[in-house]
Amino acid sequence: MKKLLSTILILGTFLAYSQKENIESSTRILIDKTQFTRINKDWNTTAEFKSGIGESVNFFPIEVIDLKSGLKTNALQLDMYIKNPDIRKTAWVGIDEIEEFINFVEDNVIPNLDLKFKGKSSEFIFKAKEMTLSYFIYEKDRRISIKLNSYDDDKILNYTFWTETQVDKIPKLLTVLKKIK
Repeated sequence: MKKLLSTILILGTFLAYSQKENIESSTRILIDKTQFTRINKDWNTTAEFKSGIGESVNFFPIEVIDLKSGLKTNALQLDMYIKNPDIRKTAWVGIDEIEEFINFVEDNVIPNLDLKFKGKSSEFIFKAKEMTLSYFIYEKDRRISIKLNSYDDDKILNYTFWTETQVDKIPKLLTVLKKIK
């Protein structure tokens, strides 16, 4: 019994620790480790989601350049504004996560934008290092939720935005993702 309890405790500790590792995107790691950084933002290609209470999330492609080494990488930046608490946060999806994000949207969300259920629901979830996107369907209602995963030492672990009226804008997000690739 002691061995089983010890094994469970060790396994639990290992799982808890491993979930805390690598929570920052490759883009944040590059920005944090460089002394001089340039971030070019493409404001011509954006996907904006707004809630009925005035909250918003904007997705747009960026290029990050380490000015000392000349190293360049593309990424997705998302800027979130929520009212409770009144805060603006930025997160990044690294180039290493973009292909999977594109595949998720193309294979799971776009084909199910018109999906309806009777007495059932379905949820499609994509988790990147710094954000989680969820597309939820219940009967004929649809909702998109964007959650910033805890990547810093903020007192609030997961800022969340959601909207039901902006679900039809998901194809615009796909356009932004494909521009990064």
